[in-house]
Amino acid sequence: MIMDVFELARRYHDELGIKEPSMATMAAEFFGDLGLKTADFLKDEGYAILGTKFIDYDKSLVLDVSKGEKRFEITLRKS
Repeated sequence: MIMDVFELARRYHDELGIKEPSMATMAAEFFGDLGLKTADFLKDEGYAILGTKFIDYDKSLVLDVSKGEKRFEITLRKS
C-alpha cells in the first residue's frame, strides 16, 4: 500500500519525533518510507532512536541511535 506524503509526514512526526510539520513533510517528500523502514529495522535489531535532525541544507536526515553504551548517527542523504 502506497501512502500519500501527508500520511508519511504524520508518521515521521509520530515515529521519529520530527516536530516541525514542514520538516516532516520534507522528509516524506525526499525519502518516502525509507527513513521509517530504516528506523523500524534498527528498532528490530535492538537500537533505540534517540532523535533526528536535518543537515546539509536539508538534504540529509540523520537518525541518532544507540545500542547499549554505543551511539551512532545514520545518515540518509538525497542525491
